[in-house]
Amino acid sequence: MKNSLNLALAILFLAALGCSCPKLGDMVNKGTSTPSSTPSTGPSPSKTTTTTSTSPGQYDVSMAKYEQLKIGMPRADVERILGGPGEEISNTSGGGVRFSVNKWEGDDFKSVILTFRNDKIMTKTQVGLK
Repeated sequence: MKNSLNLALAILFLAALGCSCPKLGDMVNKGTSTPSSTPSTGPSPSKTTTTTSTSPGQYDVSMAKYEQLKIGMPRADVERILGGPGEEISNTSGGGVRFSVNKWEGDDFKSVILTFRNDKIMTKTQVGLK
């Protein structure tokens, strides 16, 4: 009887762990056609989405163009300098403020990554530019 109780508790523990761990749930449900869902941790004041709209190497990014980008610059000026809207990596909004992160990728994985707050540059980062 004691072994049965321990076994039942172990199964219950693993079931609870599987419900709260999406990776474990995915491993258990691998090969089934039923989509798994992640439990909500409560209401969220913001909405986050991720989109992909461009292919790598599409933009002609350079250090000269990167140096033209200034904190507070409007998105329209950025798109004019870099040649388009870039790839939106993420966006979120809440409390009347919108944030988004966009990436402009050139050849050889050279990239410009900008964070916007209400469509104005908040931070800027570059990778591989000389």
